[in-house]
Amino acid sequence: MISAQLNRDRFVNTLARLVKLGHSLQNAPSAGLVPEEALACSVVEVMLAPLQASGFARLQRYSAIGQESRPSLIVTVPGTQGGSIGFVGAHFDVVPADREKENWTTDPFELTAGDDGVLRGRGVTDCLGHVALLTELLLQLHSQGMTPRRTIHVVMIANEEERTIPGIGLEYLADIGALEPLKEGPVYWLDSADFGPTLGTAGIATWEIRATGVGGHSGMPRNCVNALELSMATAHELCSWFKHRVPPHPDESRWRFSSPSTCKATRINCDNNKITKIPGYASVLGDMRITPFYDVAAIFGDAVAFVSSLNGKIQRGIELPGFPQLRTADGATGSIELVTEGKLTEGIACKLDSPALDILTRAIGEVRGNSRVNPFSMTGSLPLVRDLQRRGYDVQITGFGESRSYHAPNEVAKLGDFEDGIRILGRLVDLIGD
Repeated sequence: MISAQLNRDRFVNTLARLVKLGHSLQNAPSAGLVPEEALACSVVEVMLAPLQASGFARLQRYSAIGQESRPSLIVTVPGTQGGSIGFVGAHFDVVPADREKENWTTDPFELTAGDDGVLRGRGVTDCLGHVALLTELLLQLHSQGMTPRRTIHVVMIANEEERTIPGIGLEYLADIGALEPLKEGPVYWLDSADFGPTLGTAGIATWEIRATGVGGHSGMPRNCVNALELSMATAHELCSWFKHRVPPHPDESRWRFSSPSTCKATRINCDNNKITKIPGYASVLGDMRITPFYDVAAIFGDAVAFVSSLNGKIQRGIELPGFPQLRTADGATGSIELVTEGKLTEGIACKLDSPALDILTRAIGEVRGNSRVNPFSMTGSLPLVRDLQRRGYDVQITGFGESRSYHAPNEVAKLGDFEDGIRILGRLVDLIGD
């Protein structure tokens, strides 16, 4: 039996080094932030170099041509028998953080480890804490001199937080066949929170409503079409339409989804330098979170058609309730369109009858007590998990951070939860091997 215990000092030190790199790991190309995951990858490689030198594990970087600064890392520990167990999903990139604008109480790119066992910093939950934990698991296995029965594959990926740049990270690994060996056993996706197990996630379609009006003097509105008001009215209509098109699905309760599908606006852009000027262009951006029982592509296609139908009415001079003035006194007309922002991502409903789910549930119960096993699904999204499932992988999901911290200011995780987490991972290696 593997006895995986967290080396607190080493884990915290590894996590601190990763968090300190956070400035260069922020993933938001649309805001000019392109991460260099190679920096975090190098930290892990240095930590695990003795495992490769001894022949205990194999480390292999994978990066697309021209994207050498954005690698993923696969660590393989050969087993003594057939079969495998995969730990996938922990990623090197993080969402952006701004201490002043987001009112962080600590520096987001300096790990703060309090006496209360609370870890603070960007990535401690999502997902550098899991990168450090998997590194610690491999070090523990090596130090115990225990060769697993099943081959262990640990896959740490790039480009998880925003995939506007294609062909990087897990997508690239799947395309080149680097994940094929993981089909020999279950895959545990390690980028969730609250232990769970997480039974499902939602798909996501990010969108932008582009509204073109006629700018001019606010005291002469007959000469204008207010693009800002037009964009907001369109967003309201889109969200109302979505509620009817994508109602709560009966299977959401079976998979224990915490909320149904949603559509909401999250950003607005309007170039206007004067209060008394009516803007001629504005855009509203937002997302649709769609539970896995609906077709994301079909729904977004219907949404584009719906907005197009509204625009058709505007061009024909039909007044729309709740909309601003749509035509100027001299006949100029506003217009609207809906476009996608980035790729559509599917959700996943994990197989509820999978032995791998039973084993995960058992491992969590053994470590934390059966009363603290709380299966749930969330409308957060994970990239390519549905695609992996469709390709034949048995994907199950867990994670040891705190869901309230995902993409949030003042991100936190608990050291005690990671102590439980490494014990759970050790039990999975044991139980899958039985």
